Amino acid sequence: STLVFMSIDLHIHTVNSDGTFSVEEIVKLSKELQLEAISITDHEYLTEVPTDDDIKIIKGIEIGADWEELKSKNPFAGIHLLVYFLERETSLNTRLEEIRIKKKERNYSILESLSRSGINIEKSELDLINTKVPGRPHIAQIMVEKQYVSNVSEAFTKYLRNGMIPNIDTHQLNIEEIIQLSTESKSLIFLAHPHTLMSSESYKKNQNWVTPEFFDYLKQIKTMGLNGLEVYYPGYNSSVKDSLIEICESLNLLISGGSDFHGENKPNNLLGVGYENNPIKVPLNLLSKMEEEYAKL
Repeated sequence: STLVFMSIDLHIHTVNSDGTFSVEEIVKLSKELQLEAISITDHEYLTEVPTDDDIKIIKGIEIGADWEELKSKNPFAGIHLLVYFLERETSLNTRLEEIRIKKKERNYSILESLSRSGINIEKSELDLINTKVPGRPHIAQIMVEKQYVSNVSEAFTKYLRNGMIPNIDTHQLNIEEIIQLSTESKSLIFLAHPHTLMSSESYKKNQNWVTPEFFDYLKQIKTMGLNGLEVYYPGYNSSVKDSLIEICESLNLLISGGSDFHGENKPNNLLGVGYENNPIKVPLNLLSKMEEEYAKL
C-alpha cells in the first residue's frame, strides 16, 4: 500500500496530450490513492471526464502562452497557464481548436529543423501517435525509439527546449488574450510550475529563482487577470514553497498544486505524490478557496 500525501491533484495529463494513461486509468488510480479531487489538465485540449460519486472532478486545461516581454529578456523561459472550471461551450474552448491546428503545423516545422541536424522523422510517424494534441514530447519519444537520443530529457536538452529551435511557439496565443478569454469563459487562471518563468541555459529548478524579477513578472500577470499560482509542485523545496505562499498572500492570489503527472513520459513523477523522496502535500482547503472564488464569477 502506498503512502498518500496529497489529498487533491490538480495537474494531470492523459493520452489526449502528452501523458501515457487514459482518462479511465487516471480516475481509477486516483480513487485507489484515495484522492478527494483531481483535475485533468491536458495541453490545449479540454478532456471530458465522466463525473464520479467517489471523487470530485474539476474541469481543467493547460495552455502555453506567448509573452513577448518575457521571451525578449529570456529565450529559455516558458509560461503555461492552468485554467480551471472551463466548460465546453465557451469562447476559450472554441479558440483552442484553432491553436491545435497551428500546433500541428508548428510540429512539422520542428521536424524540418531537426532534419537539418541529421534527425529524420516523417510527418506520418507523428500523425500515427494516438493523441488529441501532438507536441514536443511525442517528437522526443520518436527520437528515443529511433535511437537519436537515449531518453526524452536528452532530446529536450539537446534539441527541443525553448531557445534551441526557432519559432517554437508560433501556435501560442498571447498571454493577455488567453487570460481575457478565460475570464470571459468564467474560469480561474493559474500560473503553472512558476519556475519556468526563470528557466536558464543550465535549466535547473535551482533554489534561488524566487527573485525580485520573478515577483515583478508575477505582479504584471496579476494585473492582466491572473487568479492564482501553482505553489505545490514536484521538486519545490519548503523554502521555495514558503516564499511562493508569501507572494500569494501579498498579491492576493489563490494557491493550487499538483503532480504534473505524465505517466511513462515522466516515470519518476507519481500521480498524487510527485517524487517519492519528497511527496507533495496539497491541502484540500485550497480547492474550497478556489470553489468559493469560482462561485463569484
